[in-house]
Amino acid sequence: MATVLYVEDHPPAQMLMQAIVGEMTPHQLTVAGTGEQAQELAVSLSPDLYIVDLDLPDTDGITLAGTLTALHTAPVLLVSAYAESVKVPANQSSVYAYLAKPLDPTDVARTIERALA
Repeated sequence: MATVLYVEDHPPAQMLMQAIVGEMTPHQLTVAGTGEQAQELAVSLSPDLYIVDLDLPDTDGITLAGTLTALHTAPVLLVSAYAESVKVPANQSSVYAYLAKPLDPTDVARTIERALA
């Protein structure tokens, strides 16, 4: 069982991801509502995977992905309604994949498993 840290500020999206991970994977999901909270949890939990929304109230997801992986190295899945237009800097090699909203539960579960393999 892996530890997954999901960074998302919208409660309906948080509940959806909790249902997906809880029902379709054997992993433990922890949710952070802000980038600041995610950084604290990255240090204390040492997650095996980060799932980061691109649009957060206190930072953008790409910047946060770099910060989180500097605190504790783990693959990152970026989530966005605008995934097709997102440009990730070349040095952001920790980004494993994009998850486009609306989320497809089966695709999310498969992508989580591939990222953790």
